[in-house]
Amino acid sequence: MQVISLDEKRGQRSVRLRNILLATDGSPSAHVALGAAADLARRSGAALHLVTAYEFAPSSVLAYAPYIGPDSAWDMFEADARKLLDDEQDRVVSLGASVGSLHVAREPAFSAVTDVAEMVEADLVVLGSRQLDDLKRLLLGSISEHVVHSVHRPVLIVRGGEGSWPPTQVIVGFDNTSGAKCAARFAATIAYLYKGAAIELVEADAELTVAADRFLDPGDEEHIDSEHLLEYARSLDPIAGRTVETAVVVGDPADALNATGRERPGTKLIVVGSRDLGAVRRFLLGSVSTRLLHSGHTSLLVVPEHATPAM
Repeated sequence: MQVISLDEKRGQRSVRLRNILLATDGSPSAHVALGAAADLARRSGAALHLVTAYEFAPSSVLAYAPYIGPDSAWDMFEADARKLLDDEQDRVVSLGASVGSLHVAREPAFSAVTDVAEMVEADLVVLGSRQLDDLKRLLLGSISEHVVHSVHRPVLIVRGGEGSWPPTQVIVGFDNTSGAKCAARFAATIAYLYKGAAIELVEADAELTVAADRFLDPGDEEHIDSEHLLEYARSLDPIAGRTVETAVVVGDPADALNATGRERPGTKLIVVGSRDLGAVRRFLLGSVSTRLLHSGHTSLLVVPEHATPAM
């Protein structure tokens, strides 16, 4: 197991990655996620667990039943799923990572991911993301969104196709809450694993947007109290193994993080914390993580509050 640096003096500790869970369906986006998950597992020494799920409407099973029998139909689906995992396991091993376990589930994908994540005590869940247009997302929902809001563990959604991993820029949304601090600590651990990656804490002050033009120029950061941001960034330096940069912007947090990502060169990973708002409050109020899931196109790591086990 790789030991990641600690900062006992300031009380900051890196995140320990022992078990990583990859959700896969064998699609191209899942293969991109597999590459990222295997790379993280290899660098951190974590075991990589794989899960796939299948679910068919009763009408689909009945369509096969006259020819092969209802039980045989389910056996066929199960065999296909196990073959998929065997192939994915071979891919993981070829990339130099260690496979911990394989799981096939006959239930909705987000339920399977939630169940297996608890079973293997996953420190991180990884999955790919298919790009849906706004109408399809409204009608069908998003597996990524279901997982993020139900698994209560850090979730990495790998987006952007081939070449989207590893990150050269780790951009962390920061608002001085405990959730943001958990996310920043996880991000610093990721940065440590990728020596060439820059890491930056970005704080956005949405409350200044209404009258910002009357009080300060949007590019003028000196009037915003950022001492807490600088202090926390310095406390993360020993974990990241380099200087953690900071930036303060005026505006909506999700928009600010997306804009920062577009401005920075190279491959980006955006990292944010999340709080359990509940489905109704999340629908009414929204959340930064949900907005980033809907609007962003780069890889996204969502870290629930108090969900980062330390070394």
